[in-house]
Amino acid sequence: MRVVTRGDMDGLTGAVIVSLNEHVDSVELIHPQDITSGKARIIADDVLINVPYHPACGKWFDHHQHTATYREPPKKFDGKYGMAPSAARLVYDYYGGERTMPELRELVRQTDRLDSADLRIDDVTHPKGYILLGFTIDGRTGIGAFKGYFNTLYELLREKKPVGEVLRHPSVAQRVQQMEAAEVECKRVLKQTSRLEGNVVVTDLRKVDKNPIGNRFLIYALYPSANVSLRMHWGPGQKFVVFALGHSIFKRTCKTDVGAIAKRFGGGGHKGAGSIPLLLPSEADRVAQEIIKELRKNG
Repeated sequence: MRVVTRGDMDGLTGAVIVSLNEHVDSVELIHPQDITSGKARIIADDVLINVPYHPACGKWFDHHQHTATYREPPKKFDGKYGMAPSAARLVYDYYGGERTMPELRELVRQTDRLDSADLRIDDVTHPKGYILLGFTIDGRTGIGAFKGYFNTLYELLREKKPVGEVLRHPSVAQRVQQMEAAEVECKRVLKQTSRLEGNVVVTDLRKVDKNPIGNRFLIYALYPSANVSLRMHWGPGQKFVVFALGHSIFKRTCKTDVGAIAKRFGGGGHKGAGSIPLLLPSEADRVAQEIIKELRKNG
């Protein structure tokens, strides 16, 4: 059996839960667009977590309210789909939840908080425990390639090691130190590349040599008057531009369903967060202005 998922805390926790209940041979990290575009090779033994449905898979778990799918899922399938703070929560419930795996309760609870952005300002400015661990595995933190790192965390969490011990592992500690050392520079780059357009904070990282290292919610601490964000940056190899949309986690007044916007442009997400991989970079500025106009109109 193979687990196919995203390389983030939600995918990590979901993969760990499956591996403790099934015989998992490997974990494959993919971008959701690989399934949406039909490029991913999925087989009947695959368990998909936190990515769009594929008709060839064996099991599917997802919680995204809006997703541009390769093919709509049937009414009956093995797995679980629905509104939840994380896809890992659905995986946990599917395999019995706290009744069968009480030792994973806190890992899943903190994964819920991180994936649904149910965070306090201290979680952003001084993260600890599983929240800190989640930032080290979030591709949007900007630390760089992490497939090997993901596998390290996967093995550590499968052994049910306490989060303090996991954070002291040399590979993890190194990433934490990188984040802490880069905080001042991250704030500088964000201020240099961001602007306020009404209630929207727009960050355009396409002209910087390297995306700054720092957690993705820091922008809301820097621009407390904004209630929604649009972040633009290059995808791998600068072959496409990625848009990330999100409601502020500190000023929760935005009424716009950003997941619905993302789906309209070929991406997906929830009411409060969404992402769009634009295959034509030449369209980025036009699409950005269209999205900003809609975000400002609806407040």
